[in-house]
Amino acid sequence: MSLKVSRLSKLSVTHRLSFALVILALSACKPDGFINKVKYDGEKYINTCETFTNAVNQLSERNSGSNILRVSQYDNSDFTYFYLEEGQFEIKGDTLYFRLVKDLEYPQYLAKGVAVHVNATYQALPNLQGLSSPASGDLGTLVVDEAYYLANRRPFFMYKIPLGGQQLEGKQVSLSFAIAKYDKKGALKNYYCETNTQPIGVVQPACCGAQPWQPTALQTIVDMPALEVAPERFLYEGFTGTVDVMFDEASADVDDDSTFSVDAIQMFVDKYKKADYLPTYLSMTGYASPGGRESFNQTLSEKRAETVKAALEALNEEIANLEVTAVGKGEDWARVRLLTLVSSLNEDQQAEVLAIVDDTALTNDEKEAKLRKVDFWDTLVEEVLIKARHTFTFMDFDYEGAVKTLKRYTERLPLTSKQLETLATEPIEAKPYSEGMNPAAGLAHLDSILTQTATPNLYAMRATYYLAQNDVTNAISDLEKASRFRDGKAGAYNMAITGYKVLFADSYTFEEKKALYEELNQATAQDQTNRPLFFNRAIVMERLGLTSKALTEYQNLLEGYEATAAQLNNRGVARMKAYRITEAMADFNAALASDAELAEAYFNLAVASAYQGLTRQTLEYLDKAVARNTDYKGMIFNNPAFSVMSEDPRFDKYRD
Repeated sequence: MSLKVSRLSKLSVTHRLSFALVILALSACKPDGFINKVKYDGEKYINTCETFTNAVNQLSERNSGSNILRVSQYDNSDFTYFYLEEGQFEIKGDTLYFRLVKDLEYPQYLAKGVAVHVNATYQALPNLQGLSSPASGDLGTLVVDEAYYLANRRPFFMYKIPLGGQQLEGKQVSLSFAIAKYDKKGALKNYYCETNTQPIGVVQPACCGAQPWQPTALQTIVDMPALEVAPERFLYEGFTGTVDVMFDEASADVDDDSTFSVDAIQMFVDKYKKADYLPTYLSMTGYASPGGRESFNQTLSEKRAETVKAALEALNEEIANLEVTAVGKGEDWARVRLLTLVSSLNEDQQAEVLAIVDDTALTNDEKEAKLRKVDFWDTLVEEVLIKARHTFTFMDFDYEGAVKTLKRYTERLPLTSKQLETLATEPIEAKPYSEGMNPAAGLAHLDSILTQTATPNLYAMRATYYLAQNDVTNAISDLEKASRFRDGKAGAYNMAITGYKVLFADSYTFEEKKALYEELNQATAQDQTNRPLFFNRAIVMERLGLTSKALTEYQNLLEGYEATAAQLNNRGVARMKAYRITEAMADFNAALASDAELAEAYFNLAVASAYQGLTRQTLEYLDKAVARNTDYKGMIFNNPAFSVMSEDPRFDKYRD
């Protein structure tokens, strides 16, 4: 009996040893970091931490499209939204929805009590760390087990992460993955294969910041203050009119056929007087032609000047009391030269005359003697010398009226000319830019005026022309000059400066936007009842990337107030940049319900529809936007929102 017992004991030990060796052998066959063995899609997989980590790293690389906006690749016009395509995000209510590009093959892992934990965190971008609060946060863990995957795989697997009231807008979302094993009762047995935390978008956030939306040119409407720029009228502070009095040969008596007429002079003096221009100075210079001795002609020129002086002084007492000068300058060789060049003499004849006139070795009497010997003397006398027998008179007029003046008109014009009459009686007008005007010509006109007289209104007026050319730098510079006059409108000019800065903030560097944001913070602190300032600050927040702050600002501003179409549209833009697409579209539609002609809202709806692949709807909104503002035709084919669907032939109508 004992032997049997002993033998049975030996057999039992042997069997036990064999069983233990089998267990050790099986255990030795499992690779390091073993997860499970799964048969999936006709293949057998041995999953380990190494293969899992490699798959996650590849997933991160596929989804690190820095600031690329991933629009729909398909025409979803006939599908009921809501589903997202790969690489797209949307926040609805308090939940973040997204799909990853070529996501993990979850069924490959989800077996035998295995689940994948997706851990989500967020943080503010480095350049917004001091401006965005909170700077970081934890969104918790999404447990993707077999039951969760099966419930959420139709039509495509989509991540749904509750936000718990946290403000994710404008932040960088990051994900890490891990393997969790549960027992049959659902208790956690093991947690391992943790991967590094990787951002979705490694430079700028694919979710949920504003950067990917910047090139789509979403349209905000800046609250511009009413800036009154009044037209201005100017006259010249003075001008000089000329009278050329002709004389007969060797005579100091006025030629009966002369253009000089005492009555004509009186008529124009009276006309300019009615326009508040009064004569202040007369100067006459007498001349003789080179016909006779130089000494005789000098005396003759002096007499001719005195003759004209006496005639003008006889006009009326006002002229008689003016300062008048009369001199004689002898022979007018300069006029002889000029008239020769425009005479009917041929080139050789003109050259012969000019050779004599310009010969510095000859005295004037010797020049006159040589001229008398030319074969064409009679023609020379008739076309040239007769017209050198004259007295040239300058009459200065000064403005004494109430119209603002520019500097004196420097070009001397004939007293009886239409040009002089026009500048004396028709004021120069300066007007702010309006549609249809030529901005370049308007700028040149105002530049000319501002070199002579500067007023705050003129600087503000020139700013309107710079803005017509999208030259915001010079426009703001002119408004700053206007504000320095302290004429009671400095506050309005400063408000306009702020408005224009906000209007063109997209063209600013980050540091310039940040400075503008600080400027608006100070302005709103000083004037807490100025709602337009707060709305413009919300626009700058959105363009700076502080999307959560912008949405909070809009919420506070609109609470208890009836929102305008522009305000609803602008909040919609902020919501778009926060990936709150559905809410944004509701805002754009509400804006159009308030103002059916708001082209900006139609364009923004087109961008939102394009993101979702709703081609037919996109075309309808673009048609309405372009019908109200043809500039939108130029914002389609270089726009990433329309980069896919613009290849549709239905977009060809926008190409011309």
